[in-house]
Amino acid sequence: MTDSNIVGLINSRFQIVKKLGSGSFGTVYKGLDRTTNTFVAIKIDDEEHTRHENEMLVFKKLQKSIGFPKVFWDGQHGDRNVIVMEQLGYNLDELFEFCGKKFSLKTTIMIALNVLNRIEALHNVGIIHRDIKPDNFLIGLQSAKNKIYMVDFGLSKSYLINNEHIPYKTGKSFTGSFRYSSIRNHKGIEQSRRDDLESIGYMLIFFLKGELPWQGLKGSTKSKRSKQIFNVKKNTSLIELCQDLPNEFFEYMKYCRLLRFNQKPNYNYLKLLFSKLFKEKKYELDYIFDWNIIAKIKKLQMEESYKETNKSVKALASVERVITTEKETES
Repeated sequence: MTDSNIVGLINSRFQIVKKLGSGSFGTVYKGLDRTTNTFVAIKIDDEEHTRHENEMLVFKKLQKSIGFPKVFWDGQHGDRNVIVMEQLGYNLDELFEFCGKKFSLKTTIMIALNVLNRIEALHNVGIIHRDIKPDNFLIGLQSAKNKIYMVDFGLSKSYLINNEHIPYKTGKSFTGSFRYSSIRNHKGIEQSRRDDLESIGYMLIFFLKGELPWQGLKGSTKSKRSKQIFNVKKNTSLIELCQDLPNEFFEYMKYCRLLRFNQKPNYNYLKLLFSKLFKEKKYELDYIFDWNIIAKIKKLQMEESYKETNKSVKALASVERVITTEKETES
């Protein structure tokens, strides 16, 4: 669906402003709430593929949880399912690019603590995400600008049925992102909480190193590319993967890999690994991330450039006045 296909106000209240991006099963737009005159995010499901009911089930369970967008309205507009929610800022992939494709250890640890809080909250309501990647974590706006939110639950799934853990199964189709998916996901094993945590580990290592060993592999089909990535991923030891990183990242990955299918993870242990490292490095928990520092530097550079340009313009004007005066004198 393009902007031109969306006719009229949604629910007689929400106006499409511009396209922001696409998720697993829909397109996200920046919108304006004409009632409150505030900006919102509007997700419109694709025509052929819809996970609206599934996503709304997750949102309803998380509305009182910290770090998940608030939903203002959901329903149909024309023949499409729509969710109108809180507008958020840039995602971690965009911020990673902005910071030169690498995050500092301090920023990575603060991200880790935020993300582990989000995944614990999601798991506590009986849901696994199944599509962990930087694109699905966004910073907030204004007073929430230093909070990281989890989004896009199109591929999410309940791991509990009548309060019982779903059974272990094999032969499942791949679900998620090749780069960050768990090894068991590549093998076709039913995903559970451990897979989300393993994916988070790959994402954190990516932030610190700027790349993963299986990045950039190509294949003539998605299946062949997935197989190539799987082969490199399974043959890369954790020692090699975590080389030159603090030992806590190795311990994190080892713990995730050893979790049993239906085992409840010890989230506090994982968060403690990173919080202890944070204290050892004597970092200040000021929630100032790399992108905040770089944005401030760029702003100062722009202001300085503006001042220099202003000086040049004034100097040029002064020279022009002298030339004009000399010409008048000569005449």
